[in-house]
Amino acid sequence: MKIEEEKTIIKIANILRRLGRKVGVDEVIDAINALKLIEDRDFETIKAILRATMIKDFVPNEDKQEKRSQEIENRYSVLGKVTDSPYLANEFYIYSPAKSKIKTVTFQIENNDIIKWSKIAKRLKEITLNYEGHRFKVKKNGELDMRRTIKDEIKYSLESPYLIKHRRKINKSDIVLLCDISGSMKDYIKEILLLSFFIKRVANKSEIFYFSTDVKRVTNFFQVGGINEIDIKKVISMVSYGSGTRIGEALYNLRKNHGELLFRKCSVIIFSDGWDLGELELLERELRNIKHRCKSIIWINPLMDKPSYTPDTKSIKIALKYADLMISPTILLKRIKLGKKEKVISLSY
Repeated sequence: MKIEEEKTIIKIANILRRLGRKVGVDEVIDAINALKLIEDRDFETIKAILRATMIKDFVPNEDKQEKRSQEIENRYSVLGKVTDSPYLANEFYIYSPAKSKIKTVTFQIENNDIIKWSKIAKRLKEITLNYEGHRFKVKKNGELDMRRTIKDEIKYSLESPYLIKHRRKINKSDIVLLCDISGSMKDYIKEILLLSFFIKRVANKSEIFYFSTDVKRVTNFFQVGGINEIDIKKVISMVSYGSGTRIGEALYNLRKNHGELLFRKCSVIIFSDGWDLGELELLERELRNIKHRCKSIIWINPLMDKPSYTPDTKSIKIALKYADLMISPTILLKRIKLGKKEKVISLSY
């Protein structure tokens, strides 16, 4: 293709922009590449190629008003509001480091989703993230508290008929939530957002990070009063959404830049399918490091809900060695206690 022809296409793109069409750099490149593939080109062929590659947002004149009304409705709709006709989230175009355009699946948040993920967040808080403190509180099914019993006897002139029992108070761990938003997890963006929101809601001492090829702290985006207040566009734009996954590198950067969050009273939750394109030795080293520094590692794998799933990937096999809990969201809804002798709870294969 000649340079003059490329300049002509650029001029056409500029004219379309002045006419109000949304023609970006990607559309211009697509048009040039498409024309390079065809040697014998007539006017109709060129016209068809330019129409297919550069005028992707074409809307007939009679539908413009309807499209405008729909945009206004979407802009002011409430994400996650419980209604008979659930509201749809807007569609987003996200650019990965490889310059490839990825369009997320349009998702909807319904009442069942809100109930499910709020329960999962509470399970993570009350069942799997507890440790015994040094203080005691009165409990009927606890051990005999001699000191309080004797004090009570003195108060009632040694005639108190009650024996006071106590148990150690249960303190909540700090939570570090790591969510995988790589290309293989793009179908779970709704679940990731709901888990992030409810974890921050039920556990004040929690930090949230999103990772793919890099890792970013997104905690402040979920310090809101309702789901409809989450700025999804800004959350997604913070990280390389839809690109590859380097879990080991993400864990290394987390330890390097936010190492103060990883200590003995902290529990790390990883929400990922375990597909790792990075170095497996680095992944194992960082999981071992977190295991040594933190109270527990909980790995939530959404693929485990599929009956045909088997843990065949090397990264998942490494994770099973260090995770205190490897579980699916559905099984997590059930009351599963992480006892001292239980190391890994997973589906049977």
